[in-house]
Amino acid sequence: MAGRAVPCAQRPARAWLTSVLLAFVLLPYGVHIGTPSLWDANEAFYVEGPREMRELGDWLTPRFNFAEKLNKPILSYWLVLLSFELFGVSEGAERAVILLCVIATVLLTYRLGELLLGQRVALWGALIVATSPKLIMVARRSLIDALLTSLITAAVYFLLCGWHRRSRARLLLGHAAMGLGVLAKGLLGIVLPAGVVALFLLLTHRLAEVKRFRPGLGALIGLAIAAPWFALMTQRHGGAYLFSFFIGEHVSRYLYGTQGAQRPFWYYVPTLLGEFAPWSFFLPLAIAIAWRRIRSAGQEGEGQVSLSTSDGLSLLCIWFGFGFVFFSLSAAKQNEYLLPLYPAAALLVAHMFSAIRTPDDASVPGRPVQWRAWRGFLIALGALSVALLLAARLLFHAARALFPDHPLAYLPAFVLGAAALGLLWEGWKQRPRRVFGILVMMVVLLHASMAGLLPEIERYRPIRSLAERIRQEAGPEDLVGYYRHTAPSLCYYTRRRIFEAFEPEELRDLWRLGRRVFCVMSERDARELVERQGLLLRMVECRPSLFPLRMREFLRLRRPDDLPRICVVTNR
Repeated sequence: MAGRAVPCAQRPARAWLTSVLLAFVLLPYGVHIGTPSLWDANEAFYVEGPREMRELGDWLTPRFNFAEKLNKPILSYWLVLLSFELFGVSEGAERAVILLCVIATVLLTYRLGELLLGQRVALWGALIVATSPKLIMVARRSLIDALLTSLITAAVYFLLCGWHRRSRARLLLGHAAMGLGVLAKGLLGIVLPAGVVALFLLLTHRLAEVKRFRPGLGALIGLAIAAPWFALMTQRHGGAYLFSFFIGEHVSRYLYGTQGAQRPFWYYVPTLLGEFAPWSFFLPLAIAIAWRRIRSAGQEGEGQVSLSTSDGLSLLCIWFGFGFVFFSLSAAKQNEYLLPLYPAAALLVAHMFSAIRTPDDASVPGRPVQWRAWRGFLIALGALSVALLLAARLLFHAARALFPDHPLAYLPAFVLGAAALGLLWEGWKQRPRRVFGILVMMVVLLHASMAGLLPEIERYRPIRSLAERIRQEAGPEDLVGYYRHTAPSLCYYTRRRIFEAFEPEELRDLWRLGRRVFCVMSERDARELVERQGLLLRMVECRPSLFPLRMREFLRLRRPDDLPRICVVTNR
């Protein structure tokens, strides 16, 4: 078993310290959880859909924009519906579900790390997951990815724990997590955890242990959980539904992608670098150190049920490597798809911080190896410090341009700048543990300060306010929608069916219907429609918008009036 035995007298103190640290990093997640309006990129679908299902009294078929949405599984909708029943329909009720999924991911990462690598690495890995920028962003906007990540982490943990400890109950929980994963995201809920465990058994020469995972019983559990909903959907929508869901939304989407932008094979490299920062800067070194430890262990322990440290590192490398290659080969690439790999990546980086030794540590044999590892650590630290200083400069520019009179707005830039200097100093002094502490503290303070600014940032997110204006003026027969500025949250805030248009001809056809039309679009597009297309329209209201804002436009920003504006226009 990985990890060193802890004296009984020390266990309560360590448990208390672990609880305090995890609570400390998770606390900012709850700040202003219900204040911001819905994020149009992901969140709007998982609030408006359950709201419509609740309104219709139909808990079977996912919906959006007052139409059936047959390409999505049901579990996330059910969880939000339950939250709506308990707390009422609101943004906060939906985000409470996301927050629970995030907390579950952090705690499961800790338990998995404890099983594989010991208590200290487990705690550090949980802290790394909780301070990953992508998880912080997902916690406020993307339910389905947070839910899938927690279920995949649960599946891997309970399957391994049940196999290692010969616990049938834990194995059943692992198989149940995969069944729920199918209801959360389709076949990916099985492919990723089952693929990781199967590759681990294969590469560590433990294929004979497959029977101990009770795959037959696991298949029955998965079917018992997922099959009833699919059967009811097939009964309601016909056999073509199953083909469309499993072939169209899984195989075809994986092989051929969607109509969106085609992204290259290496798309996830810069994505991971930015969204797993600051820990991503140390990930290559972490994988190299883990690989060296695995190779040095050789064949020791292979074929046995016991888990050594090298076995734990092997599993984490397989998890991260298999998932990264699997998603990179897909033609449909989205930023959120890498999120289920974060627990493995976090534990690898945590192991690196635990294993790294300075060249002056005479107690560690193999000084040339330590020199190479330490040199890689310093290179990563230097690159990270430069990136933090550049990010601090950008955040200072944003604070001065958008919130010149708000003192809290300058705190994020100060935190990043001070952290960069502290990292360089601690690196110079050869204190890697303090580097880790600075990084955790930096992200927690940055997260807390940005969460505190959410009410101020809301001034530059205009859809909720524009929707309220539409509700005041639009009659029951009027048409409401958006043109080129994608805003599905308009459906939730106006409580009515909306249209979407991306070409001038589509708007021209709407104008010809003889009905009053309210349309959300950028001020730039509105002027183009008047000047180049000759459409007659009237501006109802315009508001500045921070999202989306291109980097070139951001660098030119000097005051809020320089922001692009989003408007409601009408044809009368």
